[in-house]
Amino acid sequence: MKVSDKYGILSLMEKPRFVDDIIVHNALTGILLRSPVASGILQEIQTPKLPYNVSLVGFADIPGQKTCSFGKTGDQMDKRQEIPIFPEKELSWYGQPVGLLLGPDPEKLRELAEQCTVLAEARPFKTEKSIIAERNYSIGETGEAFEKAEMVVEGTYTTEIQDPWPSDPPGVIAMPGPENTMTIYASTQWPGQLRSSVARCLNVKPSMVEVELCRLEIHLDSKLMSPSLLACQAAVGAKVRDKPVKLVLLRSEDFLFSSKSIRAAVYIQSAITKQGQILGSWVHITADFGAYGIFANEILDRIALGALSAYNHGAIDLQTQGLTSPIPPAGPMGGFGFAQGFFAAERHASRIADAVGEDPAKWRKSFYLGKGKKLAIGAEIRDPFREQVIDAAAAMSDYRRKWAAYELLRKNRRENPVPGHDLTEPLRGIGIALAYQGNSFLYDYRPPLSKSREEGIDVTMEKDGSLEIRTNFPWGTNQLECWQLLAEKILGVKEIRICSRSEDPSNPVPESGPACLSRDVGVLANLVEKACNAIRKQRFRDPLPITIHRHYNPSKAPAWSQNGTSTTRGSALEENYDENALASLSWGSAIVETEIDPVAHIPRIRGVWMALDGGTILSEERARKNVSNAAVQALSWAMNEKASYLNGRIDTRTAKHYPIPGIEESPLINIEFLKPGGNPKGIGELPFAVIPAAYVQSLSQALDYPFENYPVHAADIWMAFRNMFILGD
Repeated sequence: MKVSDKYGILSLMEKPRFVDDIIVHNALTGILLRSPVASGILQEIQTPKLPYNVSLVGFADIPGQKTCSFGKTGDQMDKRQEIPIFPEKELSWYGQPVGLLLGPDPEKLRELAEQCTVLAEARPFKTEKSIIAERNYSIGETGEAFEKAEMVVEGTYTTEIQDPWPSDPPGVIAMPGPENTMTIYASTQWPGQLRSSVARCLNVKPSMVEVELCRLEIHLDSKLMSPSLLACQAAVGAKVRDKPVKLVLLRSEDFLFSSKSIRAAVYIQSAITKQGQILGSWVHITADFGAYGIFANEILDRIALGALSAYNHGAIDLQTQGLTSPIPPAGPMGGFGFAQGFFAAERHASRIADAVGEDPAKWRKSFYLGKGKKLAIGAEIRDPFREQVIDAAAAMSDYRRKWAAYELLRKNRRENPVPGHDLTEPLRGIGIALAYQGNSFLYDYRPPLSKSREEGIDVTMEKDGSLEIRTNFPWGTNQLECWQLLAEKILGVKEIRICSRSEDPSNPVPESGPACLSRDVGVLANLVEKACNAIRKQRFRDPLPITIHRHYNPSKAPAWSQNGTSTTRGSALEENYDENALASLSWGSAIVETEIDPVAHIPRIRGVWMALDGGTILSEERARKNVSNAAVQALSWAMNEKASYLNGRIDTRTAKHYPIPGIEESPLINIEFLKPGGNPKGIGELPFAVIPAAYVQSLSQALDYPFENYPVHAADIWMAFRNMFILGD
């Protein structure tokens, strides 16, 4: 990658590198000053006498829009989706950035930052939370269903707040150029949104802002929001001082004050028959979005869809609430809500199977919605669940034999309890879960980048037979390899180049949207394939070079009301959704086997098996690596990771002892890809949707206790163990 040497950059980047690795001569270091209260009013920022080359920038220095917006803008924009770059007065969470201290010497600057004092009038901390979005949806008569019920199964399934723990410290570099231009170096999943945000805050056209992509690594969707806010803060400083600004957060700073996942509680009560058929369900969902409601519509409805899964519920009465609270804004970590929703659905499915004495795998195969049926949002199921997904995972793990054996042991312990201290053999259990994944967003999320909000790519076949793809999508080795396989298959081209920036302002690189929700496979790969097919048709009648533009067209349809009755409150909730997002579903099944030491009460993973139906797998090696990494992270979430807040601040014990999984702790992940053919489909979020529920079910069978939350800690296991043997003691 060619980089201007105006500021004496020492590391020329042939490929994207970490922000922290880029060294810029004469650059200023930035340190954020933060709110000392969780909720209150900013009064004053007191500083010691600052040297001539050190300065403080804040709200008054922002030349344009004072907030960083995520999603649509205009009259219908929900203000809860706008985070202040620096607040004027209102303080919404502990550690909220209130100003940026700038200076050339990082060590001296940190000494000065410690001498600064942020004065604020604190409000009494409120435990109650404000509702920012609400949906009520119903289909059929749940009252009649419960009157006919032979059994009722209920549970509240909770997913706690967790940290993405990125492999690199979050940071940006803002470099001012001639004629009010600005170049931003950032590790971001969404270059277009970052460009738009910086342009609005500097009050310039988006074409005046250039984004240089740095390495993403494993991000778990944590680099959609924070890079844009950091970029705006650094850009304001660079604009004021007319010098490059490097703003990189410390690890501790990032952990204490940055976005975490959304805490969700899903209550499901189902009326069922003795055979396990669901006659009707009442579902109530609450989700805590922290200080602002970023992506509230997308996440809240995805939690709801996941909680209903694709099981036949008969009648449905659904209520969802999105809440705000004085903690850092929560983000779309690991799947935009599907992880929280499917955990609830799959735990509830296993609870129903247990209640009727059925193998949970068999129950799932019996009560899934088939092809042509509709999900609650109104999307028709065109790619139905195939039983081979469960059968393949079951065959790999020897599930059926193990489940029957562990179930017999559980029943024997229930009928013939013994004292816990007499138990010498480890307790074992096995769990299964099933989920689907779509591609791209449900709702329109695109900021106004220009007069045209079209997203797409340009593909050019050059005279030398090579192929160039022009896109600002944050590509990496995975995307490059997949696109190269498509180009070689369709055109016989072995050399492919990615152009992510243009030297010609009149011919900008197309905006290709954010790297999340498997859009690289579900959207971008499809556009590359269409462009290559168009070139193949033209290459023998038109001279080279040939350039083809292909763009993505959302297909809008009324949401939720197609099937039943829906009412909403709060502008964050949409009325139309993109049918394409759920038109092509991938499916995944996971089985987790666990044993628990009867003395230490510590679980050990005996095996993890996954079977995935993702259409055509372009690169099996890359897909296997990505799924395996996601499965390890999902398992860590289910077993250990939890960020606790006390009066708006990260609990001290959490900060000191937050567990991060090591390689030596990772079990072998066994993966089988079903190969049905067809278009490639996203599979990256499936491990987060299935692994936690399968793990928690394995513990539930081993201890004969219906765990309803994750992570499950040692104290939870000890209590279940104690309850299990209380009669024998």
